[in-house]
Amino acid sequence: MRLKMKAMILKRISLVEKKPLGMADLLVPQPNSKEILVEVLTCGVCHTELDEIEGRLQAKLPIIPGHKIVGRVERLGLKATRFKKGDRLEDQDSPRFGWTFLYRHY
Repeated sequence: MRLKMKAMILKRISLVEKKPLGMADLLVPQPNSKEILVEVLTCGVCHTELDEIEGRLQAKLPIIPGHKIVGRVERLGLKATRFKKGDRLEDQDSPRFGWTFLYRHY
């Protein structure tokens, strides 16, 4: 049985005051051979994402906003060798853009 995770999903453009984000239960993704799965412990939303939520910047919906995370490595692909399970990390770039750059590894 695959595990589920909670996520706030933006499905429609609207002012933040109108609460356009909704909570959803999603399946936890499986990392491919060169990926790691990170449990997000805390996540920030920046002004750019507020612009996406309110329609000042174009966003391909649905999206899960938030990209300034602190997390812990939960699972590794077979060829992912830079980290080990339990490593803590900070990530400043969003995986939804198709890449992740790790600035700091604790």
